[in-house]
Amino acid sequence: MTVISPGGSSSHTTTQEELDLIAKLQAMVGKDKLVKQSQEVEETHEPVKNTKEYIGLLPEWFKLSKMGEQIKDELYGLIGDSIPSLLIGGTGMGKTVILEMIARMLERESVGFNCYTGMDIAQLIGIWRPNTDGTIAWQDGVLTAGIRRGDIIRIEEYTRAPSELKSRLFGILDSQNRSWNLFEAGIPHIEVPKQTVIVASANPTGNGYSGTMREDKASMSRFGAVLQIDEPLADETHAIMSTLKDKDMTERIIRFAELLRKDKTTYLSTRDLHFFALALKRGISPHRAIDSVICPKYEGNESSIVTHGRAVFEESDDINVETSVEESV
Repeated sequence: MTVISPGGSSSHTTTQEELDLIAKLQAMVGKDKLVKQSQEVEETHEPVKNTKEYIGLLPEWFKLSKMGEQIKDELYGLIGDSIPSLLIGGTGMGKTVILEMIARMLERESVGFNCYTGMDIAQLIGIWRPNTDGTIAWQDGVLTAGIRRGDIIRIEEYTRAPSELKSRLFGILDSQNRSWNLFEAGIPHIEVPKQTVIVASANPTGNGYSGTMREDKASMSRFGAVLQIDEPLADETHAIMSTLKDKDMTERIIRFAELLRKDKTTYLSTRDLHFFALALKRGISPHRAIDSVICPKYEGNESSIVTHGRAVFEESDDINVETSVEESV
């Protein structure tokens, strides 16, 4: 008996002793059962199915909040079924972290890019590049390459994307007969793997987000789900404690965030709180950290931010959230 390797470059002749061992194994358990057992071993190498099993897939400081658990479970199912989805929520709330975690849970590759007004989509689609011998060759852009591979495509700031890009994406977002055209390369159609899926994220229109546009019906109808994220996806107490190791200061920072989040125009993101905690860890005073980390991002609201900061960080007594908000108004 001769066994050829998968590459076909080498061979091995089975000895009589090995043939006798194979025959004994088949006689003991039955040939069909032996094959079935082998298949069962192979089938154990599968992606994580229990969405609770994500230990080690997130940064140490990032623990999911109740909302984070819900969004994670929903996205896991949507991505696993290759259903395009749109996440709408403020920046810095943990959307990208969760998407990258789910990609690892599913053992999938992911590729992402940010959209902005006036962007050149050629770098995403692909371009012709000159070779040293004077010829030119087509090179796929990051989006085309991800589509060909069957990746999870993460599109950040989707509402800022130019209409030219959105119209090209319709062929991928469609639920049936999906297509991706590369007319720039003279290719009318490339095959789209079944597992290719788009997950877009966007900031809500208004609320200080400039350049965002409302999506028209043709665009929105192509998403299988639109998930509204209006609270942090991370357990912020855990995140700040992981940075500061100071329970009292952690509680003060959380109270500070609760006060400001009563007003949508000063809704602090998890990222803001993380940078604020890092500033304190470096020895910067809370007052100075508020001036340099928080206030510049919420123009026109500096006075109320500073007022809340003084109430939380300069007084030793517990602060009543509702009373403090009413006094600032």
